[in-house]
Amino acid sequence: MAQRDGPTGTPPAHAFGDFVRKLPMPVAVFDRELRYIAYSESWLEAYRLRHSDLVGRHHYEVFPEIGEEWKRVHRECLAGATVSREIDLFLRADGSTDYLRWTITPWHEPDGRIGGVVMYTEVISDLVLLARRLEEREDFIRMLFERSPIGLNLCRLDGLWLESNPAFLDIIGYTREEADGGLTYWDLTPKHYDDEERRQLESLERTGRYGPYEKEFIRKDGSLVPVRLSGFLVEREGERYIWSLIEDLTEHRKLERTAERERMKAIHASKLATLGEMAAGMAHELNNPLTIIDGYAGMLEELARAGDQERLEQAVASIRDATRRATRIVSGLRKFAREDDGERTRDVLLRDLVEDALQLCRTRIQNHGVALRASVETAVHVRCHDVDITQVLINLLNNGFHAALQGREAWVAIEARHDGRFAEVRVRDSGPGIPAEDRERIFQPFFTTKKAGEGTGLGLSISRSIVERLGGSLALDAEAPETCFVVRLPVVGEDP
Repeated sequence: MAQRDGPTGTPPAHAFGDFVRKLPMPVAVFDRELRYIAYSESWLEAYRLRHSDLVGRHHYEVFPEIGEEWKRVHRECLAGATVSREIDLFLRADGSTDYLRWTITPWHEPDGRIGGVVMYTEVISDLVLLARRLEEREDFIRMLFERSPIGLNLCRLDGLWLESNPAFLDIIGYTREEADGGLTYWDLTPKHYDDEERRQLESLERTGRYGPYEKEFIRKDGSLVPVRLSGFLVEREGERYIWSLIEDLTEHRKLERTAERERMKAIHASKLATLGEMAAGMAHELNNPLTIIDGYAGMLEELARAGDQERLEQAVASIRDATRRATRIVSGLRKFAREDDGERTRDVLLRDLVEDALQLCRTRIQNHGVALRASVETAVHVRCHDVDITQVLINLLNNGFHAALQGREAWVAIEARHDGRFAEVRVRDSGPGIPAEDRERIFQPFFTTKKAGEGTGLGLSISRSIVERLGGSLALDAEAPETCFVVRLPVVGEDP
């Protein structure tokens, strides 16, 4: 190092001082007594120094707040050591603080003796605060990951699980040590989901996302757990991974089963209530064939004694016809009243559904002086539980019957037709109509416009739920001149 006359030997030349002053980092050169020999402009800015000339001044004079730690470092450097700190808290005289990164190292005279120290510093308060914010954010994200009630998992494209949160580990029944880095997605996926998994992977490659879709995982104990999955591709350090969200559907399935049981109970209760309303008509309907049977039974005795074979055979045929009629009535009642036994939907001729409903309603409606009109202009099939759709039509016919009793003319009409991909059944009546303020409420459970004791308020809401579960609809036609309910069901076939 070039020298000139100074307090401890020969300090750097003027050119060296100018060089240090222009350095872009905070740098200061000191003699052995820690007096300034040279410093950079960045040094003045970093330490908020107003002095334009520090040369010859003592560092402890400029920074009286320096503690014993710095003095110890000074001594170590004069003994030949280089000391560094990546992060050091600097308390300023005004009470403010900054974070520094610094290095202090000795400089040597031409003869090898240590002539003083050089100090390189950097104010890194902004970097420290940024790092802390990033760390806090990472801690926050980690907390969300650990506490999330939804299962979260990061895996490689080959399906190897890399990181799982507790909610996901609870779903599959494995510990973190067993799952992460040891299990793959395919280890716990039943084989019969292969086709669906292939479609989801194609979606992932095409759009960067997959799902949501439902499947099952094989738990550690061998049981199957229903789950709903969705996810997306993420990239980290040049590698692609799959980030997945996994929801345990076990409780959801239990709630669905409970809701379905309650729904079936409500449907059955509605059936029984409907049967109660139709009881008088059914008694009359059964009384006719029973009367015929009784009359012809007496006639048989006379004809047998008289030996009239021809009339005897006619009487037997009449008894058989009356028996079959009674059997159909009883069979229809038993079929309608039974609880759902879990039978699957099947293709049913729409005409037969309308006829089944009419058979159970006709006598009651007509016995009260209400005309019943029926028109079936289609021969299509619909897929359904036939008893359920029969119940829907009976509910609508009974509602029309009650309304018709309040009008001048008393009639109820049921019409069936084919409308594109849907079969349509319309039930109209001559009643006074439904007030505008009630039209939005009629499908709500327990809402009824009937007098107390005449209805439960469940018929329309249950009927709509039955139809909608089959992919159809039940609505009030607000444009029709009379009260008109429209049932639409998807068509699955048409007779030639």
